[in-house]
Amino acid sequence: MKEIVIVSGKGGVGKSTITASFGVLFSKKYKVVLADTDVDAPNLALFFDVAEKNSYDISTSEKAYIAYGKCTGCLRCVEVCRFSSMVALHKKPVVIAYTCEGCGACMVVCPEKAIEIKRVENGRITVYGTDHIIIVSGALHIGESNSGGIVDEVKKIAKQEAKKLNVDFIITDGPPGIGCPVISSVKGSDYVIAVTEPTPAALRDLKRLIAVVKNFRIPAGIVINKSEIDQKSGREIKGFAEKNEITVISAIPYDLRIPEAIAKAMPVVDAYPDAPSSQAIRRLVDTVWTLVQSGAIEPAVAKKDKKG
Repeated sequence: MKEIVIVSGKGGVGKSTITASFGVLFSKKYKVVLADTDVDAPNLALFFDVAEKNSYDISTSEKAYIAYGKCTGCLRCVEVCRFSSMVALHKKPVVIAYTCEGCGACMVVCPEKAIEIKRVENGRITVYGTDHIIIVSGALHIGESNSGGIVDEVKKIAKQEAKKLNVDFIITDGPPGIGCPVISSVKGSDYVIAVTEPTPAALRDLKRLIAVVKNFRIPAGIVINKSEIDQKSGREIKGFAEKNEITVISAIPYDLRIPEAIAKAMPVVDAYPDAPSSQAIRRLVDTVWTLVQSGAIEPAVAKKDKKG
């Protein structure tokens, strides 16, 4: 079983659109589980006519709680909190739950041991499916933190579903940016597809994303979406890729069929199979299939065995 993660340094470049079509085409040849780790704004399941199979809340975050029967109002916890999550009210400390990171500094300095760090429900995992596709999706509750922990849980559940079904590939729709949820999405994967667009902002964020991916020593390829909207930026992306020895594995043209497919809640390769973007995505899938067959994309276990 191998995991391919599709990420983007910048939001709005078409990552989820490509992931949905990628999953559809890949599933024609392999058994596939899709994982949506964009837990701040999960939307992969919206592309498919799938039913909810299972859903449950999870706790991957911690918050401070005060036992007021023990508290003497010394306010040392207020003084030590670097997140300003402890405030004084009527000479007693009050926890601002939305900003509390559960770091435990308040608990350490409390002379009366009146503060405890407890786990809280901060997200939800939902498994969707039909006879042909399984999607594992995570969602961070409003105002909660530790999205990286929810990503870890999504990946764990996706692997469990994959093992039950003897799946060949997990295709992961990662979050944008380079923060904690991106790191959680990328780690342990076998191949990373970095989606970008030919604009200065997207190139800047792509550079930061590739720097993160390189730390994990995971092979990666670049997909340029809306490829012809700015030729100068397109040349700069290709120059960056060449300098960093990363292959541009696909250039997908700007295509109004994509927003039309999104409006229909369908992957573009299903809604408009003959559209220029659909043809380009099929070529992308062919390229990745070739990488798989050539051994360029190997399971993480195999790579570890070679090193050992």
